[in-house]
Amino acid sequence: MTVSEISSKTVTVKAASIILTLALGYLGAGLAQLIHLPVPALLGSGILIAVLAFTPLPLSMPTLMRNIGFTILGCSMGSSITQEMLAKIGQWPLSLVGLGATVTAMMVASTWILVKYFQQTKNTALLASTPGALSTVVALASEGKGDLGTVVVLQSLRLILVMLSFPLIIHSLNLQGSMQLTAAQQASLPWHTVPALLLTAFAIAQMLEKLKLPAAYVLSGLILSAAGHLGGWLNGNLPSTIVTLGFVIIGCVVGTRLKGMKLSELRSLSLAAFISVGLSSLLAALGAGLMATALDLPFGQVWIAYAPGGIEAMAALALALHYDPAYIAAHHLSRIVAITLFMPLIARLLTVEKESQS
Repeated sequence: MTVSEISSKTVTVKAASIILTLALGYLGAGLAQLIHLPVPALLGSGILIAVLAFTPLPLSMPTLMRNIGFTILGCSMGSSITQEMLAKIGQWPLSLVGLGATVTAMMVASTWILVKYFQQTKNTALLASTPGALSTVVALASEGKGDLGTVVVLQSLRLILVMLSFPLIIHSLNLQGSMQLTAAQQASLPWHTVPALLLTAFAIAQMLEKLKLPAAYVLSGLILSAAGHLGGWLNGNLPSTIVTLGFVIIGCVVGTRLKGMKLSELRSLSLAAFISVGLSSLLAALGAGLMATALDLPFGQVWIAYAPGGIEAMAALALALHYDPAYIAAHHLSRIVAITLFMPLIARLLTVEKESQS
């Protein structure tokens, strides 16, 4: 077999794996809709793929597909941005201060729980409890400043638990947002405009990614689409079929995080992850409640903004649950940037601790 034939076969296998994963994601979305789960495209696909990740099925959602899904999400979010939302930016600084205090409390409490009750070292517990800057956290663990396997498993479980539980909690507590799209925003963009918007946002995101900007694909789509709609040269949202595709891709991305994880690892760390996420979510709810009262903001919106989940999944929830996506995206981005900036200090502390233990 020639090199070109091997390469062609590899591409075919990868494409088949992606198609299978998406097909199963759509199946999960359909089942979720049948049983009336909230945000079915996101929740259903995520649950089914997470379960099937422990089977021999060749599931995968590579970086390119992930970035396509995030671009779709960003462009859809941008179409819902209004002047009224932007007029509330003055509330953001105090809310961001509250976010900083809440995230600090979550990290301290989660680290303490993992050390005291689950026999983790302080290094591993701290890295596993850091919400955001995943690549930096994994890099530190890879350098021996924490147990890499434990950090990856706990971080993955945190993202999955938050994404899967928050829609159910928000829905059961009847905390859905009241943001309603106008008739113009609900209309679909002309089909010839859709590829131009998505391709432009994708190209801009690639440039932003080279500048190391977090969540570049979500932010690129959000900013470009919002500017177009506020400026009047875009009128309408992405077609619902495209938006659904974006939700399914994100659900598949989160679900496939469990691929390759051993059931033994899941059994040994699931309770630790559940308690850590539960405690962090309660602290996020406490901080959100105080800030929502102080700034007269919807509690559910602030809770999602403070939640220890990933920016992409939380932004998707903001869109699906009718909250201000700009507010939520800005808070999760600020958290990622702040944690990334503090990581060099954290790295030095971890090194000192490691040396002191030797």
